[in-house]
Amino acid sequence: MQFAPGEIDVAFYQRLREHYSEAEIVELGAFIGFNVGYHTFFRTLDFYPMFTPDGRLVGQEESRRIYGDKPVSHLKGALARAMIETGRQDRSGEEV
Repeated sequence: MQFAPGEIDVAFYQRLREHYSEAEIVELGAFIGFNVGYHTFFRTLDFYPMFTPDGRLVGQEESRRIYGDKPVSHLKGALARAMIETGRQDRSGEEV
């Protein structure tokens, strides 16, 4: 929805209808839209993830220690974090 909205077509909704009711599809879309919006807002506040890569719940201070000055996007995930931790990429995604 966020990165490739043009790929959401009639066929996509037909596949969803095989598993979900119309109301559930609307609820799912609203939930995704809400989450995309508040994560975008949190980035403007320098808000850090509340969970560690291994799933532990942590406070902002510990999260900042884990993720550094700017957290790696959850969209890039563990591979990007590993590349940074091993020194093969910097936080902007550029290889070093």
